[in-house]
This record gives sequence, structure tokens and C-alpha cells, in this order.
Amino acid sequence: MVRHIVSWNFKPGLTPQQRQTAGAQAVEQLNALQGQIPCLRYILACCPPLDSSNCDLVLYSEVDNAEDLPAYQNHPAHQAVLPLVREYFCDRRCCDF
Repeated sequence: MVRHIVSWNFKPGLTPQQRQTAGAQAVEQLNALQGQIPCLRYILACCPPLDSSNCDLVLYSEVDNAEDLPAYQNHPAHQAVLPLVREYFCDRRCCDF
């Protein structure tokens, strides 16, 4: 099993309302990928994470093997979420293991 963990921060200059709206939309759209992508075994997005975190949005997902990562990342349902994430978030960090 491969675990795919990604985190982002909000882009500078966003208002609290923009942060709240964008965070809620990102979480809703990312979590809705469950069941839409055949190789995706599990997904969970959270915004905001616990106060001890140093990021604003985190995504945890699982696929069976490393070969499934490109299929997940390039799936049209996943690609449809990216414009929202790119518009409001920056400082992407990723760890696959």
C-alpha cells in the first residue's frame, strides 16, 4: 500500500472569509473523490488541521501500489479539483511512502 500525504498553505493576502470558503470547498471536493477513482482506496482532506500543524490544508490518500499514483493523479475527477487548490493554496509539500 502507498500512502500519499500532501499539505498546502493558503496564499498570502486572502481574507478570513476567502480562507473559510476555499478551505471548505477544497475539503468537500477532495473528499468527494472517494468512490470516483477506481484505484483510490481511501482519501481524507482536512482544513484546518489541528492547531499544532504548520499547514492549512492536508490530504491523506491511499492506493495499492506506486503504479496507481499516476492513475489517481491524472484521473479527470482529481484534475477537476486542481484549479481550486491552485487558486487559493501554495507551498505544496508531498510525501509518498
